[in-house]
Amino acid sequence: MIDPDQLLSQYEGKLAEAQARGDAIRETLAHLRVTERSPDGQIAVTVNDAGNLVGLELGQALQRKDSAVVAQDVLRTVQAAQSKVANTVGEAMAPLLGADSEAMHMMMDKLRSAQPPPPEQGREGWAPSEQRLGAIEDDGVPPPPQQPPPRTPRHRADDDDDFSDGGFLR
Repeated sequence: MIDPDQLLSQYEGKLAEAQARGDAIRETLAHLRVTERSPDGQIAVTVNDAGNLVGLELGQALQRKDSAVVAQDVLRTVQAAQSKVANTVGEAMAPLLGADSEAMHMMMDKLRSAQPPPPEQGREGWAPSEQRLGAIEDDGVPPPPQQPPPRTPRHRADDDDDFSDGGFLR
């Protein structure tokens, strides 16, 4: 016969182990950071485990560059950092979850689908700044707002019992 106290003790031990593993996972993810530098070294970005920007450093030489070029370089550097988040999280979580566990596979699939691919490298370091497929609705001047047609009352003044076509507050 199984001793209920022994079952309870085993359950409490497994629960404590799961709690400790959960705490270790939260702690690891809370401190996980990925830092990436631009090819010229003037831009450094840091993203957290979710790929959110948490740090940005800009070098003095960027003051002489066109602001649109700097903005594109910042975005590409952020994209490069975000594209490394899944692998970095995977390396950090493998000892805690097991490299081949179902939880690990689910987490990695979710992370990979949420992060952008790394920017393509061109001859000068980065790929062209913008790639477009065609015209987008927002490319032109917006059309003037259309006025709705005037509203006509839907109820008859002599029909006080029918509330189906209009409001009952008249």
